[in-house]
Amino acid sequence: MRKPLAALALGLVVVAGALPVPVAGAAPAGSAVPAAAVRAPADLAATIAERSRFFGAENVDQRTGALPRDEVHLVWVSVATFAAAIDGHVVLFDAYIHKGEEERAYVPATTQDLISLHPEAILLGHGHYDHGQLTGQIAAATGATVVGTRGHCEQASADAGEQLACVVAFEPGASFGAVRTIDVLPGVCTTALLHVHSAAEPPDPSRDPTNPAVGVPDPSVVLQHPPGPGTTLYAPGDEHGTVLYQLRIGHFSLTMHDSSGPLKEQAPEVFDVLRSLRPTDVQVGALVSFNNPTNGLRDAAMYVDALRPDVFVPNHHDFIGGEYGGADEYEGQLATELEDYAADPELRFLYDPVDYVRPGILRFDVNAPRWVDDEVPCARAAGASRAGSPAGGSAGGSTAAAPAVAKVPLAATGTGQLLTGAGLVLLATVVLLRRRARGV
Repeated sequence: MRKPLAALALGLVVVAGALPVPVAGAAPAGSAVPAAAVRAPADLAATIAERSRFFGAENVDQRTGALPRDEVHLVWVSVATFAAAIDGHVVLFDAYIHKGEEERAYVPATTQDLISLHPEAILLGHGHYDHGQLTGQIAAATGATVVGTRGHCEQASADAGEQLACVVAFEPGASFGAVRTIDVLPGVCTTALLHVHSAAEPPDPSRDPTNPAVGVPDPSVVLQHPPGPGTTLYAPGDEHGTVLYQLRIGHFSLTMHDSSGPLKEQAPEVFDVLRSLRPTDVQVGALVSFNNPTNGLRDAAMYVDALRPDVFVPNHHDFIGGEYGGADEYEGQLATELEDYAADPELRFLYDPVDYVRPGILRFDVNAPRWVDDEVPCARAAGASRAGSPAGGSAGGSTAAAPAVAKVPLAATGTGQLLTGAGLVLLATVVLLRRRARGV
């Protein structure tokens, strides 16, 4: 669909100015990381109602709030935040809501709604505000276990004003490509891999420079939903390392990453590690990157090529101007980018804001024949049945008991986080020429 060039220019400018810039925060007080404090919901009726709204009432036990075993449900909240039902366990991947509104509006979810879901765990990809902003508040209210790096745990604890239960996968100084097996959900084999946050790099001469990564917000959506209180350039939140998660149930495997970094330039050894993971059936990965203006969707495509999923679900493509996206344009750009690679996944795009908190569109039967291969399956939890655990059931995971340490960020992963005016002019020229060539 043709959009005004003014809107295109707006999209280019806001990509440069609205991506998160890490800001250092004070180190939290505290000593030892406490044991997991999973507790029953403060309001079981509210938890049942909210789980029914997110996952579909037909999938929720209306007496206990339990979700079915043998299924994976992913519900998009915004950016890379997903509410998930993983083999009966309710978890969050990241914890952020666009605009930060106190009522259901552009995103039909509030912080209280995520608290009412009563997640067992929050798996953080990294700590920038558009990924981890609500982690401390939600974990403190629910007893959810925070999973991530030491820095993620300490940042969330500082935000909460108390020491939270944590599974620390990586300490400061861990190397890119480090892999850890973590114990957080019974019957779910969980692996964490430390990789690279998105960063700007010079143009890669090996890729097609005429295939940009530009998603232009629909002006009507911007007018209907003006920027909200969540739009902040220098919001709290340090990266503290970027973590990819792979979760397996039986033969089914789900891989999640909320950033796609320039591995080719900064950590090419990680490609071999990605290829060494168990086969990925469903990959949910980030599109928007600091590298988009110079290298398009190359980095996202290279992650897909290394993981070779059956299904790829793009995320983090709704961050144009901080709060809007252009998935209808990214869809064609990603398909073109993937033509240079052997990977050929089924693409399942999500469209903001209509797909926020929309149940049923990402639902997977873990026993479906399409996931079965030659790998050794993840052993299921004892007593597995179609009924999941009641709301407030134990997460069953071990927690790290090492003393808390000062807030020390991991090594910087980018050579520069702000895009230059010259780069924007170059990209605008390329896009304009490409559009004219297509007769758009």
